[in-house]
Amino acid sequence: MVRRPSRRSIVVAALLVAALFGVVLAVPATASPRPVAVCEPCDRGFVSAARAHGQNVSIQRSTATMRVHRDGSATWVVENRLNDSAATAFENASLRRSVAEDAVAIHDDRLLSTSVSGDTVRLRYRTPDAATAAPGGVLRVDYFRDDPGLYVHTDLGADRLTLVAPAGMTVERSLPGADVSGRRMTVASFDSRGDGPFVTLVPDDPLGPLWSLIAVALPLASVVGRNVLLLLGVPAAVFAGGLRGLAWAVSAVGPRTATTTPDRRALAVVALGVLTLVHPLYAGFAVAGSTPPLLAVGAGAVALGAALSVPTVRDHLSVRRLAVVVCLAFVVAVAAGALLRAFPLGDLAIRDGANVVGLVSPALPVYAVTFVGYTAAHASLRRGLAVAVGTFVLVLATTFSIASQGGSLYFLGVVLGVVGAVAGVVVGVPFFLLGYGLPGPDGGGETD
Repeated sequence: MVRRPSRRSIVVAALLVAALFGVVLAVPATASPRPVAVCEPCDRGFVSAARAHGQNVSIQRSTATMRVHRDGSATWVVENRLNDSAATAFENASLRRSVAEDAVAIHDDRLLSTSVSGDTVRLRYRTPDAATAAPGGVLRVDYFRDDPGLYVHTDLGADRLTLVAPAGMTVERSLPGADVSGRRMTVASFDSRGDGPFVTLVPDDPLGPLWSLIAVALPLASVVGRNVLLLLGVPAAVFAGGLRGLAWAVSAVGPRTATTTPDRRALAVVALGVLTLVHPLYAGFAVAGSTPPLLAVGAGAVALGAALSVPTVRDHLSVRRLAVVVCLAFVVAVAAGALLRAFPLGDLAIRDGANVVGLVSPALPVYAVTFVGYTAAHASLRRGLAVAVGTFVLVLATTFSIASQGGSLYFLGVVLGVVGAVAGVVVGVPFFLLGYGLPGPDGGGETD
């Protein structure tokens, strides 16, 4: 008999729900991030500022040098080569300074000086917080990182950017694709994927690479902790609570209706799998991208139900053997997905290069609900929950980037995880009933 949920469990569940709603209500208030270049005064920032002052300019080529100082500030020297018709106007020092101040204000930087030479306008300005001091004498340059809710870097802005470390330091961790030589890092493009890279500058120390790794890990610790709590912990708690409630409800019905007719329960899972396989026919359409994984998941469900409908298999079950059967069902689903990727089936095919295991992985926690039902009836429910929730967390961890800062729509990831947990419990009901109705090892009791 599964114990009725305690008052403490109900209170914990209520707190989790309250925390979820807190995330939903708080995060949308954050403004959408503004797309900016790494060096806005090298590109759109300068052009927009010039137009605001009545000058129609185009930048033919731009270069930037970023000198990082030990106090974490950085001095920039930007050289913009303008079209001939616009360059003459910037010989006016007042106009040049006004445009430059507006251009660097996008980064909240302080203009130091401006000059012009032929068709090239030169700007010097300072960024006060480009880098942060870290253990081991390391300077961690956070400037290239996005700031969720404020801005995201979309491109480099300059045709070439050179970062120069302070004297006595070298570039240890650089931007992707950068050319690094001692104190200097030169890059001609910027990879805007993710939250943006860290750059680390280390002193002349044999342990420099280790200190660099620590410097990068420190700011990510709180991000990872938050994501583990909200993106993994909250959905996992909902999934575990739902399965525990399901186990209690089935147990409360009584053994007469909860543990009989294993054949019918196995056939119900088979029927669910068949309905999933043929859903493009009765639904009248096939959704490219989502239908192929559903077909593979349906094949695994058919295999699981078919295997457990065989009396010989049921009569020799144990906790470990059922776990093997569940794993084999997932293998069948992956194999079906591989076949769907191998053959040209139009909308029913999985695209080339797709990760079949990743696409089919959401089925594993659902299949594992069979194991939860079995352990609820014949072994330890906690054992079954640990396995099912573990597989669910694995799916979440491969779906979400745990090291990502997230953006203004971060809460959608939490909501998606919770919806997935609820859907997993609902879809898993026939699988739970199947496992609950299976005969125990040697007529009952926990073994293996």
